[in-house]
Amino acid sequence: MDYTSDGDSEVEAYGASTFELLVSGNLKVMSEEGMYRCPFCSHEGKEYSLDDLLQHALGVGAACDLQAKEKADHRALAKYLKSKPAESSFGSLSQPMLTDPQVPQHTRDEQFVWPWMGILVNMPNEFFGKSANRLKEHFSSFHPVKVHPVYNRGSPTRDAVVEFGKDWSGFRNARAFESHFTMKGYSKKCWKEMKCGGTEPVGWMARADDYNSLGAIGELLRKNGDLKTFSDIENDGTNKTDKLMANLACQVKEKEMHLEKLESECNNRSALLDTLMQKREQLEQSYTREILKMRQLSQQNKQRVVDENRKLRSDLQGMMDELCTRNKHIEELSAQSECNSRELELEKQKNALKANHLRLAAVEQQKADENVNKIMERQKREKKAVLGQLLRLRTQLEKKLNLELDIKHLMGKLQVMELKPGDEDSESSKRIDELKEELSEKITEMNDMESFNQSLITKESKNSDELREAREVLIDALQGLSGTTSSQTQIGIKRMGELGSKAFLNMCKRKFAAEDAEAESAILCSKWQNEIKNPEWNPFKVIMVNGNVLDEVIREDDKKLQELKEHSEEAYAAVTKALTELKEGNGRREPFPELWNYKEGRKAQMMEAVRHALELWKASKAKGKKRR
Repeated sequence: MDYTSDGDSEVEAYGASTFELLVSGNLKVMSEEGMYRCPFCSHEGKEYSLDDLLQHALGVGAACDLQAKEKADHRALAKYLKSKPAESSFGSLSQPMLTDPQVPQHTRDEQFVWPWMGILVNMPNEFFGKSANRLKEHFSSFHPVKVHPVYNRGSPTRDAVVEFGKDWSGFRNARAFESHFTMKGYSKKCWKEMKCGGTEPVGWMARADDYNSLGAIGELLRKNGDLKTFSDIENDGTNKTDKLMANLACQVKEKEMHLEKLESECNNRSALLDTLMQKREQLEQSYTREILKMRQLSQQNKQRVVDENRKLRSDLQGMMDELCTRNKHIEELSAQSECNSRELELEKQKNALKANHLRLAAVEQQKADENVNKIMERQKREKKAVLGQLLRLRTQLEKKLNLELDIKHLMGKLQVMELKPGDEDSESSKRIDELKEELSEKITEMNDMESFNQSLITKESKNSDELREAREVLIDALQGLSGTTSSQTQIGIKRMGELGSKAFLNMCKRKFAAEDAEAESAILCSKWQNEIKNPEWNPFKVIMVNGNVLDEVIREDDKKLQELKEHSEEAYAAVTKALTELKEGNGRREPFPELWNYKEGRKAQMMEAVRHALELWKASKAKGKKRR
């Protein structure tokens, strides 16, 4: 298997012609004095020994920052010098040279010790028993990863195992290590032929026979490595790559699914937010219409009360003038006839008593007017407070919706940034921290607003409870003042959800005799009233839009109501109306009293009911005076 890159192939192509020139003698490397010079670096004028020139050629040929032609020339020079007999002695261990890693190609089935390892035997005495770091520094040109000294039964030996790593660069370093000793003539084969040591160190690349050998070296190799061929290593790398790619593909798929889920949730939240915004606009329009209507009614009622007061003052003034005229006339009559003085005196006393009553009535009327004005002023203040609360609630709702939208957007941005593939740089981390801090501030602000809204809701609930209690007290007061209320009065008490036998009378007249119709209608009325009170009967259906409950309406396909409708449309309308009234009354199934405006066919407002109660009170007081 060829491990040279395209750049090395190009260098080899350049160096072929240079090698032929060196072999033919056209390029000289030896001077007349017996020293060597580099024919490609002659401008330096430097002289070398054979070993030094060979090391120079190998170093330049292995450099990465030179042009291909220069590298090719020096590699050809190194190849030429290797063919010359070695001149230097091997008396001592010199600094190893970086040799050309291009050695004869091995077969794919040859087994090597992996991680790539080299064996060093017959070390000089200067390294015997010393630290492994000294050997590692000595062979630093081969970039060893670790050096393992060999011990035999706890005693140090003159052998060591050099580890070069697991990648292909480690393999090239191990081959260069082996080539270094092979070039000097101290290979594994020479070591076996020598049988006994000698003085020079010997090194080679660890293979299967070394791995399976007996002794301390084989045991150390088996402990720290395995036997593998090139095919095994490539297959392991391919399997790891395939697993990594499959794992990355699964992670990408999961991230995509999660991102789609987030997008779907974001779309749903946006649709829900749009629905809430539409409801808010509808509520605002409804509030505006109701407030305008309340203002118009208040203005009309105020003007009517003022007109009535003016009329009453005018009537009182007329009666006072009439009494003064009658007193004058009585005085004239008393002067004319003394015989009728006693009767005139009695008449004067009666007139004085009536005048006193009228003055008292005027005082009471003034007090009533003051009470009405106070009630109207209080109502005006309450309206203003309600409008202020509505405005605050509307503002808080807008702020809350905006905060929720900002929080969703920030969370979406944060999740998208966290899902982005690739390494996170400092700027992305800083942006994520800023988004988290901003999200935390938004959540804190929303929690504060929720607390404020909750206090407003509690206050509004308290005001609603007080208004309901006042309404119940007013209902009891009106029932006490007016007795039984009929639909002939403008303001009165209506029993919501209560059926009348009149709705069933026409149906019974068609089926029964005239003398039995009223009794049968009363029976039917009582029967359907019990049906309405039955909580197990639920003739309503829920209307939903986008998963949200909008309203509950009468179910037209209810069997009981269908049978009733077939017999009488009037009775069907009465029953459905009673069901609707009870449903609007918080779902209660028992009839309950309610303030009612019979003239306009709607619930009466508190102001209308208060004014009607004052009128009834005045009337009852006037009746009491007449009886006295």
